[in-house]
Parts: sequence; structure tokens; C-alpha cells
Amino acid sequence: MKARLPRKLPRSPRRERGSAAVELALILPILITLLTFPVFYARCLWHYTVAQKAAQDAARYMASVPAAEMRSKKLGAAAQKIAEEIANQEIAELAPGKEFDPPQITCDGLSCGSSTGKTPSKVRVYISFGMADTFFGAVDTGRYGLLVTADVTMRYAGN
Repeated sequence: MKARLPRKLPRSPRRERGSAAVELALILPILITLLTFPVFYARCLWHYTVAQKAAQDAARYMASVPAAEMRSKKLGAAAQKIAEEIANQEIAELAPGKEFDPPQITCDGLSCGSSTGKTPSKVRVYISFGMADTFFGAVDTGRYGLLVTADVTMRYAGN
């Protein structure tokens, strides 16, 4: 003789109504907290990548300026201004309307366009600015924001 198992009655759909909303209400704050830090980290990497590319493009321009221009103080300074403008335009895409410090561009540690008539052996572009956490406020970035720096040194190609 077979033993009969007790038969379960089907649950009423009325009992389960709203359970998904309750589960979402419990899990949503945890998910938002867990997604905040990867998004902030991605923003930091994006700012660093833009700064690095701006410094690289400005250094590449300065490394390719003709030697005749680099020997002239006036033309070397003009080439330095063009390289600054290249870097400033690329960085301006990060925060339109925000003023950034100008990049520091040097040729052999001095201002480009020497009065001695020599061409430099290296050009260096250094960019530094603060990245504020405007979206989350989760990271205390200080008065000026999280510091993002890019430093590129290239050999002058005109030698």
C-alpha cells in the first residue's frame, strides 16, 4: 500500500503581490552604493587619460618644431604658445567653461626659444589640475579636488 503525500494547495497570487517591489526596495540602496565607486574610478581614469594625451600631443608638436624656429627666441616662444593652446583645448573638453592652469612647457629645463642659438635635446610638458567629485561627493578630494598630473618628456627631433 502506498502512502499518500499531503497535497499542497497552490499559493494565492494575492499573497505574492508586491513582493518584487519590496525586494527591489531592499536591494536598490546596496546596488547604488556598489556602483558609485567604479563610476568614480572610471571618471578619474578618463581625466588622467585626457591629460596624458594632451601632454603627449603638445610634446610631440614641440619635438617636431623646425630647428630654425627653436634657435630663435621669438619663434621658439611662439611655438611654445601653440603647444600650450593644443594642450588647453584638449583639457577644456573635460569641463567646458572651467579655467585650468596652463601647462608647463620647457626645453632642456628652460623656456623654449633660447637666446644662445642652440637647439634643445629634450622637450617636456607637465600638466596638473584638480578634478572635483561633483556627482557623488563620496570622496573627500580637498579644496582643489583630486590632483591629476601628466608629465611627458620627448627627445627633440630637430637635432
